[in-house]
Amino acid sequence: MLVTIKKYSTSFLLSICLLCADIPFAFSVGQIPELGDPYSETLPLKQEDIIGIGTYRRLQKFGYINNDPLVISYINYLGNKLSRGIMDTKRRYQFFVVQSDQINAFAVPGGYIGLNIGLIILSENEAQLAGVVAHEIAHIKLRHSAEMIANASMSNIPMWIGIIAGIFAGNPKASMAAIKAGIGLSSQMNVNLIRTNEIEADDYGVEIMHKANYDLSEMANFFDKMENSTGEISRSLEYLSTHPMYENRIAGIQNRSSVQINPMKNSTDDYIYIKNILSVSIVKDINKNIRSITSKDKYSQHKLALLYYKRSDYKNAYDVISPIYKTNPNNLYISLVYVNVLVGQGKVDKALETLNKLKNIYPLNTVISLSIAEILVENNLNLDYAERLLEPLGSYYNLNPNYLRLSSKLHTLKDNKFKAAISRSNYYELLGDTGLALEVLSNSIRSNKMTMDQKKILKAKKLGIICGNPRPLEPLFGEKTCN
Repeated sequence: MLVTIKKYSTSFLLSICLLCADIPFAFSVGQIPELGDPYSETLPLKQEDIIGIGTYRRLQKFGYINNDPLVISYINYLGNKLSRGIMDTKRRYQFFVVQSDQINAFAVPGGYIGLNIGLIILSENEAQLAGVVAHEIAHIKLRHSAEMIANASMSNIPMWIGIIAGIFAGNPKASMAAIKAGIGLSSQMNVNLIRTNEIEADDYGVEIMHKANYDLSEMANFFDKMENSTGEISRSLEYLSTHPMYENRIAGIQNRSSVQINPMKNSTDDYIYIKNILSVSIVKDINKNIRSITSKDKYSQHKLALLYYKRSDYKNAYDVISPIYKTNPNNLYISLVYVNVLVGQGKVDKALETLNKLKNIYPLNTVISLSIAEILVENNLNLDYAERLLEPLGSYYNLNPNYLRLSSKLHTLKDNKFKAAISRSNYYELLGDTGLALEVLSNSIRSNKMTMDQKKILKAKKLGIICGNPRPLEPLFGEKTCN
């Protein structure tokens, strides 16, 4: 179940990550600096990865990430479309959506970029959303977090951790409090560095947008919309506190849009359907929202069916989505709502029939395969086919706890204790519960139902968790197993 939160403290997110990981910011002996990277000694890329995955796991653990496969696929499509233009082979960028109605986005070292639902809903087209994503990619690529630490004295590093937590993860109060904690005139230097980084991220973000052929004027329009917001929008707005709009920034972006030829606002209709899914996921008054929809176009009816489905009103949901599905049987978003409503009504066979027709049209679509497998596993049907569908999806959904849970349940139903142990330990490790992950592996290693080869694999996995942790999970006394 997804947890909807009004506001989250991302100084908490990043600082917890730092504390749990015990991350050393000093350059460790024996490491070779990366040539051409002035900040490799301050914050090596390996440490960036630790911060990134640590933050992501904490978000997953507390239910802050939207794990809907349609949302995951779309936001990574958009992010990859932008990030592939910068030729960054050192990072694997991860894009995700945070269950919050606050208007914000943040970049965490290691290539992890989060977008709040509130920001996505406020945007009016894909180009506006792409402008924010491009700006966040620029912060990571330009290594602004490492630059902040590199420009700090040792006594001010705790202050900079607070500033980074605010700027790159969205808590302005924590950021400003950290700045005010600086000594004397250094506060103005801190502000100047933030100002410089924002302008740099704008320039590089514009370049990223231009390569992907998104309309730069929409990037400027969205920033302008946020800057001039009032009322309810202003109360939910966090983004400009952490990404201040200094004088001439918006005008500079707007001017550079004049050289574009036929730029796009939306690459597909996906943006509209994803906004429907996300807005319904955080809606508070379902009935009020149902009454507000009067249009009969397919986008509005898609949203209306989602609202009825969320209310568990499967009859009305079916009455709305069925005629739309009949005229749009190849539409992935409409079809999946139709399928979910059928399952809610207990019509599992018809739901599977619908999905298999869709799979014949889009044989490589991962969301369809995952949807079929989920219905099969949850209803204990044709588990061999479900396994054939699930296994190739590991590379797509290895950071999705729902996929790992489903995989674990499948292998448990098939009485494959080895694969079930692997999936279950991966699930706990993703959620940051390394103790439970190790317990699952230890119990399986002791089991007399495992072969010697399987035990060897499980022991290697256990060792990987112990030694791969930023602070090796070994006893203080006794023989050490990690180098």
